[in-house]
Amino acid sequence: MATEAAAADDAATTGGPPEYTEMEEQLAEGRMKADEEAPPPSPGLGGSAIRCREVCRSYGELKVLNNLNLTVPQGQIYGLLGPSGCGKTTLLKCIVGTLKISRGHISVLGKPPAFPGHQVPGRMVGYMPQDLALYNEFTISDTLTFFGRIHGLSSKDTQARMDFLVDFLDLPQKSKLVRNLSGGQKRRVSLGAALLQNPQLLILDEPTVGVDPVLRAKIWQHLVEIVKTGKVSVVITTHYIEEARQANV
Repeated sequence: MATEAAAADDAATTGGPPEYTEMEEQLAEGRMKADEEAPPPSPGLGGSAIRCREVCRSYGELKVLNNLNLTVPQGQIYGLLGPSGCGKTTLLKCIVGTLKISRGHISVLGKPPAFPGHQVPGRMVGYMPQDLALYNEFTISDTLTFFGRIHGLSSKDTQARMDFLVDFLDLPQKSKLVRNLSGGQKRRVSLGAALLQNPQLLILDEPTVGVDPVLRAKIWQHLVEIVKTGKVSVVITTHYIEEARQANV
């Protein structure tokens, strides 16, 4: 998504979310196009939350991913630790299907990303990108309501999750515009959007950058708790060695 989108000027003053119809149609068209271009499932790439086999991705002559093999077990936290530019963000984009691989196979929850009807990307995956994908004209409430509608949540469920996330992530008033938030607050809103629908798989690209140590510990405690059910898997990138030690793999 673009970082900015036009929204009705009176949306914030009336307290209700902007009209999302046009944006939802554009997102739906994007998913349909991805479905049409998706390759058929590759045999033997099921069972784990994520499996990458001989994955390659290049930017021109620059090889960022070169015959990468990776398995993320179901119900665990998989940590990716490394310096900027080593390919962590590129890998996550390939996993969620927003970037095509040059060669190889990726399986996410049993099927390739963008496979028709698989909801990857979609409700099954909560994705927090490194480059924030938020609409500056939305309020915090509008943002989470928008993502709730995209993922098919009821208004009641969206509101309940929103109340929890605003408190959990120490966000300011829900009526505050995204454009008026600090960089750290925007990242927390983006994390809230990823957690909103209680996905089976969380893909988080440096979610704790700009977060104070107390909240950082709180976020990690939450991630550790949700994977204990065995139903949720987490892939997370970080610059912090002490955070990487908390991952299972």
